[in-house]
Amino acid sequence: MEQEQQLSTRWEGYVDWRNRAAIRGRHGGMLAASFVLVAEILENLAYLANASNLVLYLSEYMHLSPSKAANNVTDFMGTAFLLALLGGFLSDAFFTTYHIYLISTVIELLGLIILTVQARLPSLKPPTCSPDSLNNPCQEVEGGKAALLFIGLYLVALGVGGIKGSLPSHGAEQFDESTSQGRKQRSTFFNYSALLVAA
Repeated sequence: MEQEQQLSTRWEGYVDWRNRAAIRGRHGGMLAASFVLVAEILENLAYLANASNLVLYLSEYMHLSPSKAANNVTDFMGTAFLLALLGGFLSDAFFTTYHIYLISTVIELLGLIILTVQARLPSLKPPTCSPDSLNNPCQEVEGGKAALLFIGLYLVALGVGGIKGSLPSHGAEQFDESTSQGRKQRSTFFNYSALLVAA
């Protein structure tokens, strides 16, 4: 009898983080989806805070021309958003949304660490200069320093793409679509998700 009851409450096609069968009412729901919303907020803060200051950073500290800095930022942001298609495809076709989210988080964190270390250590940046001085002209970032900069940037873009492609569907998977309450909660989740992304 007990095993029969457990089978009736099993959530077919879903497992918990230990790869055991998920139980309706015990796993998922709005509480689990709220963690997804918080993760979405924090990821947007990390990504957009860096992207909004990137033109200034590239022109003032990496000594790129303003047009080249702006072009690099649009390339970076465009790559991040296009890679969301890859993240969504991988999470649907080959992996789970949770695994792609975890892998993408590690990749984005690695890129942010590289950028932070480069911004902190003077030896990883071009020498300081005075743009008005003829004796000390500005040198654009080049060689290994430029490679480190762009590796960090595009690791962040790859991580952002994976997160943006997998996190919304991971939140949607927290609701039981076979019940009207689950469908209503999933709709509410997407409303909150759209509000948080737009804010």
